[in-house]
Amino acid sequence: MQASERRRRRGPLDPLECVLCLVHGRLQSLRGDLGLEARMLGYIASLVAKWSSRTDVFVESYDYMLRLLGELDPYRSRKERLNAAAAKIVAGLSIDEMDAAELLSLMAAANGVDIDMPGYRVDDSRVFRGLRDQPQWLGVSAEEAAERVAAAERIVVVLDNAGEAVVDVVAASRLAGLAGARLYLVARSLPYEVDVTVREVVEIRDRYAPRAEVVGTGGRFPVFSPRSSPEARRLLQGRNTVVLAKGIANLEAYMDNPSSVADGVFPLFLLRAKCGPLAQFFDVALADPVAAAGDWVLARLREKLGERI
Repeated sequence: MQASERRRRRGPLDPLECVLCLVHGRLQSLRGDLGLEARMLGYIASLVAKWSSRTDVFVESYDYMLRLLGELDPYRSRKERLNAAAAKIVAGLSIDEMDAAELLSLMAAANGVDIDMPGYRVDDSRVFRGLRDQPQWLGVSAEEAAERVAAAERIVVVLDNAGEAVVDVVAASRLAGLAGARLYLVARSLPYEVDVTVREVVEIRDRYAPRAEVVGTGGRFPVFSPRSSPEARRLLQGRNTVVLAKGIANLEAYMDNPSSVADGVFPLFLLRAKCGPLAQFFDVALADPVAAAGDWVLARLREKLGERI
């Protein structure tokens, strides 16, 4: 394989730091069992050697980790605690008084939840204290993004972590009400780290956004992956559609598969830059919130890769 092709497949982020993050994330769940850690490291090495995409490597290694543990959802109790904590938080946020720009900023700032990674440790007792942090807007202003949302017929929210998903659903319900748009909530169908699952989203939807439609990706893969469900991927098509995508994994799946979003759809990525490679990609400080338009992400990809994508 030529060097340019290897670089394209590994993407614009530093592959060494991504592998470090991968190893750190998987080993922290194996509870110090040296035998399981050795098997996990061997499996990671085989995935990294072929490196089909960052998304595939992370999801397939997580699936293998669950097989090693003999568990379906090791983070379930933590997710339940995060959702319960977030429910108390949203009760005091006065979301019904927020305009579209404020709601989008809130969704970006809410992306503080995650598993620990190199350089970013999560304290669940403090994770919602930065909800007033203002994001760096990239490729679009807050006012322009609000205008795009107001003109949308469909708002598709691609959810990320538990806890923040409660904030996102409440904020998105308000956005859809302001726009008079149909609201779709997309989540992974099977557990992945602390990401909210379809089953959990249905419970949140029933409480906060009963008119929203919940759609699963069919497995552990995010919606931007070609391995997600056709039903979920169809939401990335169509006119007058705004896609609000939360978190690192959804952004990186889009980087792997930018053609997954049809022309005319407006994707906006709302997240915190929780790792060094992403902070460098966005040119922000570690853990700063950002709101990045899809066109800006693609232009930045071309700049980083030095070639067409």
